[in-house]
Amino acid sequence: MKNPKEIYKLVNIVVSYAILILMVLFVLFPLAWIISTSFKPSAEILSIPPRWFPNEFTLEHYKSVLFNSSIPLYFLNSIMVGLISTLISLLLGGAAGYGFARFSFQGNKPFSLFMLFSQMLPLTVLMIPMYFVLAKLGMLDSIIGLSISHLIISMPLVTWMSRSYFMSIPKELEEAAMVDGCSHLGALFKVTLPLAAPGLAATGIYAFIISWNEFVLASILTTSESARTLPVGLTEFSSMFDVDWGSTMAASALVTLPVIVVFLWLQKYFIQGLSQGSVKG
Repeated sequence: MKNPKEIYKLVNIVVSYAILILMVLFVLFPLAWIISTSFKPSAEILSIPPRWFPNEFTLEHYKSVLFNSSIPLYFLNSIMVGLISTLISLLLGGAAGYGFARFSFQGNKPFSLFMLFSQMLPLTVLMIPMYFVLAKLGMLDSIIGLSISHLIISMPLVTWMSRSYFMSIPKELEEAAMVDGCSHLGALFKVTLPLAAPGLAATGIYAFIISWNEFVLASILTTSESARTLPVGLTEFSSMFDVDWGSTMAASALVTLPVIVVFLWLQKYFIQGLSQGSVKG
């Protein structure tokens, strides 16, 4: 007969796995329903009782999305906005995070905490000044303008995360490189950045996903197809009196594809980056 400690350990394992399975099912259920609905004929989408699997699969909704809508253009716009926003936030936020991590100056901690203040404000407050700023700069309804506006969401997070990653790298490594003849900048590029690469990759994934999924700013700051992104483009399939659920679900399935591909491509760096940032900071 097993002793109480072994029974407790077994029950703990079973309960833990049961909770994890329920969480996974809770997360995957909406995605599974989106994919299932995207392959259903229009007559089956609102059938009662609902059907998990269509009686006959159809690709008509995907054909409609790819060839009879502006989704392909919005797809390219979202990729460009996401890449530009991610690149700028990594360059500026990464540099700021390195400065906060490596240099001691008066107000270091208050300034680094202040970077997170904008995360506490709702976008409905931030979008008004951002609208007037971009209007003055002549950047309304443009990919560059929308990319810059996304920095108010991603920059604080990128700065704070990169600060933690740089703090987890011993400063003595840079000092040793400078003793061997490297300049401060050389030590940064040859020693620190290669070690921080997994963390910066994880930060870049976060910044890209934030930009990819952002809707509020994109809906306010863009008015034409040349600058609209996918989250705004999904509203193309709904009108005042009707919603094309099949095309909406097909477009939603296509929206999730790049995020999944990017995550799988950088999964190794993402996991390394998360564990690296948890060491110190």
